[in-house]
Amino acid sequence: MAEKKLHDNVSRNKAPSVLGRTVFVGLRALDTFWQYHLLSRGWSTQLIERLNGRTVQHSQIFWSSGALVSQPYYGVVLALSLLSSIKQIIAMLLVSEQETPVGSAVMVATFNTVINTVNTLLSVWVTTCPASTSHNFSLVLNNTIVLGLAAYAIGILTEMISELQRRAFKRNPANKGYATVTGGIVWGAFTCSFFFYDFATRGVPIMEEYLVYRYGEAYKRIQKKVKYSLIPGIF
Repeated sequence: MAEKKLHDNVSRNKAPSVLGRTVFVGLRALDTFWQYHLLSRGWSTQLIERLNGRTVQHSQIFWSSGALVSQPYYGVVLALSLLSSIKQIIAMLLVSEQETPVGSAVMVATFNTVINTVNTLLSVWVTTCPASTSHNFSLVLNNTIVLGLAAYAIGILTEMISELQRRAFKRNPANKGYATVTGGIVWGAFTCSFFFYDFATRGVPIMEEYLVYRYGEAYKRIQKKVKYSLIPGIF
């Protein structure tokens, strides 16, 4: 049986991909407006109710004018979508050097919008709305909301800062060909030693055991011809 070829959702080729990037940026920008309309027009509550779910009252989400959120909690829900879009747009325009086909741009942007849409729907469903369980929409008095905001902030800031650091490092001519990246020779030597030990004592023996089991004598003949398992001339 032929081994299934792995599929990479992201191209590893470098290309400007003006059209693909434009599509991605446009779709990610539209996501926030989509989430806003889900809440302001009552589409989110209507969908939950059609599924026989009980929702928070629309007056707890938006004022009757339909222009501004009536509770800080739903301002945060929209902010989560907005900030994730801004972060991904910045990464696409300032960090990414990879080819971005239109198909991939649509797929990735749509995936994020679907996830954010589910998040918006869950925010109005009484069963999953953290504010509704305590009848308290305050952001600082609800432990679930505080924990969620902290996790979101840590995650998005860590990823964004890491991407900007990588961009700055790669664009510095002094770092061209610098294999140990930022850890220096000591950390690089430690990392190399650790993984060499792991390969030598665990990874390679397990792989050889599997190959002998799978191919039997055919692989044993290859072992006799190929003396080195990992590094030619050394190991």
